[in-house]
Amino acid sequence: MLRPLPLTFSMPVSLSLMLMIGGCGTKPTPRDADLTAGALPHPVTADQQFAAGGETGAVADGWLKTFADPELEKLVAEALVNNRDLAVLSAQLDQAASRARQAGADLKPQVSMAAGASASGGGNGSRTDQMGAGLSMSWEIDVWGRMAAGQSAAQAQFASVVADAAFARESLAAQVAKGWFLATQAVQQEAIATHSAEFRQRHLEIAIQREKVGKGSALEVAQARAELGTSEDAVQKAKSGRDNAARSLQILLGRYPSAEMSVAATLPTMPPAPAAGLPSQLMERRPDLIAATRRVAAAFNQTESAKAARLPRLAITAGGGALSQDFQSMSLNDVFWNIGANLMGPIFDGGRLKEQVVIETAKQQEALALYGKAALEAFRQVEQALAETRRLAIRSELLIAAEKDQDEAERLTQARFDAGAIDQLSLILIQERALNARLARLAIQVESLTNRVNLHLSLGGGFAPPEPTSDDLSNPSKAVTAEKIKP
Repeated sequence: MLRPLPLTFSMPVSLSLMLMIGGCGTKPTPRDADLTAGALPHPVTADQQFAAGGETGAVADGWLKTFADPELEKLVAEALVNNRDLAVLSAQLDQAASRARQAGADLKPQVSMAAGASASGGGNGSRTDQMGAGLSMSWEIDVWGRMAAGQSAAQAQFASVVADAAFARESLAAQVAKGWFLATQAVQQEAIATHSAEFRQRHLEIAIQREKVGKGSALEVAQARAELGTSEDAVQKAKSGRDNAARSLQILLGRYPSAEMSVAATLPTMPPAPAAGLPSQLMERRPDLIAATRRVAAAFNQTESAKAARLPRLAITAGGGALSQDFQSMSLNDVFWNIGANLMGPIFDGGRLKEQVVIETAKQQEALALYGKAALEAFRQVEQALAETRRLAIRSELLIAAEKDQDEAERLTQARFDAGAIDQLSLILIQERALNARLARLAIQVESLTNRVNLHLSLGGGFAPPEPTSDDLSNPSKAVTAEKIKP
């Protein structure tokens, strides 16, 4: 290391000069559009629309309230407080914030203090005591912007974690909504299966009675008993599905998965279709794409920091204190001070710093490619949800009409069976078709609601859950609050 060089100019002038030098080396981060240029082989134009259609108006927030389900809103609020994945993300958010602040510490002077005392002596009985205290300061002047670029990289990385947290909140709300719909579907499936089993029980009783009076046969009784067994098995499967759906939802809510929870008996009504905006607007709206953009910015600044690391560094040091054999008799003659400047730079390092620039440049290209991949996936999700919206609407109309026709067929067949015009097997076949029609209509309803949630999530639409209740806050988990995730 070089020895401290004596300063030959006055202190105020020297500091001003060093600050001017330090400021000239900082390279600002380019605009997001410049950073992400080239991410897609075929860039999306500003006026390009979604191929699957959809309204081009502004995407509205508050999608959760469009389902008009207060219980669902309460569950989302509970999940945002108690979900374990969000608790992990909250800790990661704290780490990223501290790293961003820590990266700026190197730009500031570092001051330390020291105090001590010593005693020495010899065989002749002589003794020397010495004690002292002092302050020292060191400050590396960021001439080429190396530390500033590192700080910008840490800040961009923190911004990406903030955006990831926002997307995680939206994803969790979507998972809770879809889990709520599935749990409701399971409850209705159990009700339908139970109703079917009751019919089969009635058929068995009728078959037994008909055999007793000589109007039926043992074959009809055996068939009715077999159908009842199949129906009762369907009830047990439906109960398993209900419990599994409830447990999955409870995990999202941070509850113990006991499967004991109150679930709605009916599904919410499908809300009107939302506006989809334009593909180019997804870049500015979806938190996961914003996070990917910030990671590109972080990689760019890391590359700039690696480039600046190959250049010389300038640092100033200063110190002062007092050293005496006795603090009580200390005078100005015991005070000392020193100040110096050091210029250090790499001469030969075997190519380590050069290769570090290559590595960071490759990481920047990697971040850019990942951003392009995330953008394409976002476009796919929106296009698929929009296309499915139209198809599911058509399918829903068909299945609702089919259910009505099957219900009417079941009513007419039941009347003919009661009149003795047809046998029990014919009635069972018609009832089985009516049962399948009800289950199909229920499934398409849940599929449509789930697709609507997927559309809101893929569009980057926000939501506004109600404030958590005291019961929600009783869990000691750490919540990711709205204030913490604001970019």
